[in-house]
Amino acid sequence: MTAGEDETTSAAALRALPKIDLHCHVDGAARPSTLLELARAGGHALPAGVRTAAELAPHVRVGPGCRSLDGFLATFETFYPWLATPGAMGRLARELVEDAAADGVVHLEARLCPALQAQGRVTAADVLEEALAGLADGARAHGVSVGAIVCLYRPLPPAVNAGLLELALRFHGRGVVGIDLAGPERLPGAPFAALFDRARDAGLPITVHAGEDAGPESVREALDVLHARRLGHGVALARDAALAARVRDAGVVLECCLTSNVQTGAVPSLREHPFAALRRAGLAVTLNTDDPGVSDTTLSRELALAAATWGLGRTELAALQGVAAQAAFLDEPARAALRVRLQA
Repeated sequence: MTAGEDETTSAAALRALPKIDLHCHVDGAARPSTLLELARAGGHALPAGVRTAAELAPHVRVGPGCRSLDGFLATFETFYPWLATPGAMGRLARELVEDAAADGVVHLEARLCPALQAQGRVTAADVLEEALAGLADGARAHGVSVGAIVCLYRPLPPAVNAGLLELALRFHGRGVVGIDLAGPERLPGAPFAALFDRARDAGLPITVHAGEDAGPESVREALDVLHARRLGHGVALARDAALAARVRDAGVVLECCLTSNVQTGAVPSLREHPFAALRRAGLAVTLNTDDPGVSDTTLSRELALAAATWGLGRTELAALQGVAAQAAFLDEPARAALRVRLQA
C-alpha cells in the first residue's frame, strides 16, 4: 500500500468496490492497441517512429505536464480520423464496457456525439447504432448496466444538432438514456434552447458540460436555458456560492472528473480541486473518468486520488456511489436493482 492508503482504500479494495461512472466519453476511452489496429486497417499514417501500441501511447494520451484544454484536445487530433470508419465506434464501445467491468464498474453511462464520426456513406445514425450494439454486447458479456448519452456539440451546424436530438429521441428506451451538450463552453447554449425544451418535454434526461472551461455563467445557462439535471464538471461553482446553493437546493448533480480537470487546466492542481468543498457545502457530487484512455485513468484510480487527497475512507467512497445511483438516468425499477448491486 502507498502513503494515504489503508486496507479499505488499497488499489485492490477500490477495484472490488461496486462503482458507477456517469461521465465517460466513448472516443476518449480508446485503448492504444485498438487505435494502432484501426490506423493500420484504415491505411492512416502513424506518428514518426511508432511501430507498437506502447510507442503509440504517448501520442494518444495526454502528457504529464498537460494543463490546458487546448493541449488536452490536441491529443484527440492524433487519432480522431481513425475513428471515422465502420465498426470503429462499436468496437470502442464494447471495449469500454469490458475495461469498466474489469475495474468494478456496475453501471456505466457512456456518451458520444455520433455526428463526429459520420463520413461518406456512414451516417450519424449508423455510428450510434453500432455504438449501442457495442455497449449492449459488452453489457451482456460482463454483467454491467449500460446506457448511452447522445452529445449535441456546440460547433456543429444547427441542422446537424437537430438531427442528433431526433436520434436520441428515436433510440430513447432502446439504449439511449439522455442527452448532453458538449464542446467549447465559450460558445453560447442559447441557440440550443428549443432543442432542449423539446428533450425536456419528451422526458429525455439532460446533462450539460458547464463550469469546466467557462465560469459560473455557463452553469447558470445550463440550468435556466437547457434544463440540466446533471452538470458535467461544474468546478466553476466554487467561485459563486449563491449559484452553488441554488444547484444544491435544486438537487442538480455534479459529474466531477479529477484527473481530466487538472489536465485541462479547469483547476490548477488536484489539491485545489473544489470537490471536497462542494461536498461539504451539501452538493450532490460524483466521481467519474471522463476520458479514461486519453487520461490513462480508471474509476478506481479516481477514487484513490480522492482518498489520498482528502482522506476519504471506504464508507465515504461507497456513499458517492449511492449519490451516483440516485443521479443515474434510469427508471425506478432499474435504479432499485442498481442499489441492490451496490449494497452487495
